[in-house]
Amino acid sequence: MSPPYVNNYAPPKTNAYPDPEVVLNSKEPYDINFSFPLHLDTLACPTVRLTPFVPTLHAPTLWEHIGSRARELFRYYPYCPDTFAHFLSVVENIRGHPDNCAFAIFDRTRKSDGGDTAAEDGVLAGVMALINTNKPHMNTEIGLVVVFPAFQGTHVARTSAGLLLRYCLQTPAASPPGLGFRRVRWSAHTHNKPSLGLAKRMGFREEGILRWSFSIPDVEEMRREAHALKREGEEGWGRDSVCLSICWDDWDDGAASAVGRLLQ
Repeated sequence: MSPPYVNNYAPPKTNAYPDPEVVLNSKEPYDINFSFPLHLDTLACPTVRLTPFVPTLHAPTLWEHIGSRARELFRYYPYCPDTFAHFLSVVENIRGHPDNCAFAIFDRTRKSDGGDTAAEDGVLAGVMALINTNKPHMNTEIGLVVVFPAFQGTHVARTSAGLLLRYCLQTPAASPPGLGFRRVRWSAHTHNKPSLGLAKRMGFREEGILRWSFSIPDVEEMRREAHALKREGEEGWGRDSVCLSICWDDWDDGAASAVGRLLQ
C-alpha cells in the first residue's frame, strides 16, 4: 500500500553567488523587500543614521573597508564572506526574507570626503540588520553587526544598536513611532567579549547558552575558538552562542529611557 503523502522537495539548482558586476551596474531601484513600515526619523539621531542597505550605493565602500580583514572581522560568525560576491550573497539572503532588513550605518559626526556615498548624510561606518524575524510573534534579532575598524570603540556600534531597539520596541503610537515588537534578541559567540559587552551595556539580559547553535566553515581563524565535530562518518566545526534579549516590559521599565539618553 502506498503512503498517503509525497515529498517533492528538490534542492536549489544553483548556489552561485551574485555577479558583482550585474548587481552594481543595475539601473533598477533596489527592492528592499521589507514587510514592515520604515520610520526613518526613528532610525536617526544627531550622531548616527540608519538607512536600508543598497548594494549599488554602499557595498563597494563597505568591502573596501572590510574586505582585506574579513577573516578577522567575521571570525565569530557562522560564515566567512572572504570575497565581495560572497558578501553580496549574505545581503541577498537577508533581503530574501521579507521580514528582515539590512541597514547601512552612517556616522553623522564625520563628513564625507567624496566617493560613492558623497551625497549621503555622514560617512558610511558599517552595517547592521534585523534577522530571524518572526512576524506573528513580533520578535526579531539584531545581527550582521559589522563596524569598520576605524569606527570601532566609538559611539557608532552602541548608537546604531540603540536606534534599532527604539525602532523595534517603541509602539506605533509613540513619538517617534516604532514597530511595537515584544522581544529583540542578540546572539553572540561565547568568546566574543566585545559583542557580549555591547549587548549588556545596551540593556540586553542574558538568557542562556545555545550549544552547537551553528556549523561554521573550516577556516583557521574560526576554528581557534570552535568545537571540533568528530562522530562516525562526519567531521566539522561548530560553535555555541550566548542568547540575550530585551523584551517590551524591559523597555517600558527603564531600557527606553536609557536608550533615549544615549541617542540624545
